Amino acid sequence: MELKLNLNPSAVVATALCAVLLVACSKAIDTKPTVPSLPEVTPDYRTEMAPIFQVQQPVAEAPHHDERAQLGRVLFHDRMLSQNGAVSCSSCHHQSHGFAEPRALSQGLREELTDRNASHLANPGAQFAYFWDGRANDLTTQVTMPVENHVEMGFRSLEDLMLRLEQLDYYAPLFEAAFDDPTPSVDRIQDALSTFLRCLVSCRSKADDAFVDAMPEVWNPWGVLMGEIELNGLDELERRGFELFHGEAQCASCHGGPHFNGWGLDFADIGLDADTEGSASTPIDAGGGFFGGWGPTAMKVPSLRNVALTAPYMHDGRFATLDDVLDHYSHGIQDVPTLDFRLRDWSSGSVVIGGPDLIEPIIFPGGGSGDETPPVRLNFTPEERLALKAFLHSLTDFAFVQDDRFSNPFTPQP
Repeated sequence: MELKLNLNPSAVVATALCAVLLVACSKAIDTKPTVPSLPEVTPDYRTEMAPIFQVQQPVAEAPHHDERAQLGRVLFHDRMLSQNGAVSCSSCHHQSHGFAEPRALSQGLREELTDRNASHLANPGAQFAYFWDGRANDLTTQVTMPVENHVEMGFRSLEDLMLRLEQLDYYAPLFEAAFDDPTPSVDRIQDALSTFLRCLVSCRSKADDAFVDAMPEVWNPWGVLMGEIELNGLDELERRGFELFHGEAQCASCHGGPHFNGWGLDFADIGLDADTEGSASTPIDAGGGFFGGWGPTAMKVPSLRNVALTAPYMHDGRFATLDDVLDHYSHGIQDVPTLDFRLRDWSSGSVVIGGPDLIEPIIFPGGGSGDETPPVRLNFTPEERLALKAFLHSLTDFAFVQDDRFSNPFTPQP
């Protein structure tokens, strides 16, 4: 018997489209998700800090703090937090790289590239603005924003995520331990993730040990520069780098404070692009800054903790090495109208900051002829470069990047 099929052309097209979509979403959810492997006794997630580091937002003394942090750890590393089970938070924040990713831009759930480089995570509780553009100022709400990003993790709503977690058997006991209730909720998901991130405390580097010995109570780099405080825990080259960082090299004018992050709320346009109009690397919807940055090209000043592990650098990952970064600040800062005033050479000329929205321009005088103040040219010597890099390497916290409390509790996933 001959079987004849009458195929509607529209149906054929629809079938083909479905096949294409299936291929595009080939990283589908595993029907048997990997179960996390956790210690029988929940570890203590608090890290003791010397008083000089106590600028962090306090961790709420909530019941079951450690259980909430452990739940947050599982959520952070779980690929089921992406719509198709392809990526987790830790896919873009690798512990071994200081919770950064060693590539310029990250791949989301469908292998699309993100707009910006994945920020590294070190002492998020010591910050007061999040993302390169500062669009979030609360860690509790920031933690789930990537979940709803259509490129990154792809959930249409956090309610959909909540329903997903209800279907995964291993979450009920974790929520029960953390909140005395096995039921996931949006608030509980955000609470657990933000609790875990606040526990990502990095303060055990070689430099940190030297700081605690020399100035245990008050952060005082000026005392070091004036010769009143000895950083005996650093070698000669590292001490010279610290002095340059806080002195002639002017790094601390942006990266100030014991977390080297501008006290957690600083933005700046650092003159990356000569043409800020229409440049492919021009920031998208960047924010203004509290201390010095302003306008759509100002980016958040990141912490420099573990910076030797977090390459590539800048919001678009354009610089592959610390030497590339030093090249920029040595002689590569571009003279753009929105350049942060801290990166101008105030020894000559003057700078006018203004525009059509200002009735009167603001003029910062210099010592020269009155021409617009050029960008600073620090022109580091080879010896200065070695010293700065030595100090930056001394900020590497090996205990932090090897801490089992922060590691991936899931078995390796393809």
